[in-house]
Amino acid sequence: MPSDYFELLLTTLNLTPEEREMVIERRKTRCICDICPTYRLCAGEEGEERAFCTVGLSACIDTEDECLCSTCPLSREMGLRYSFYCTRGSENQQHIRDIIGIR
Repeated sequence: MPSDYFELLLTTLNLTPEEREMVIERRKTRCICDICPTYRLCAGEEGEERAFCTVGLSACIDTEDECLCSTCPLSREMGLRYSFYCTRGSENQQHIRDIIGIR
């Protein structure tokens, strides 16, 4: 597996909006967001807000408690290295901020 598997996925996949939505919905079903101490019910009891590693910040979560991102099956599968996706942004957003030196 490449050292930055997530970036490889970003550069090799050319998804239509419909395909991207299908990928996001599939990832939401595998998330463990709803058991995370940082997750809040304001993000949706039905799981509307999930897969933050892909979609980025939550519209309502603004407090960081303990983070379970590193234990998520998606994180391991995609070789993700960041955490607190719901409050800090997607893997790609956090990576870009690191590159340009913004926290």
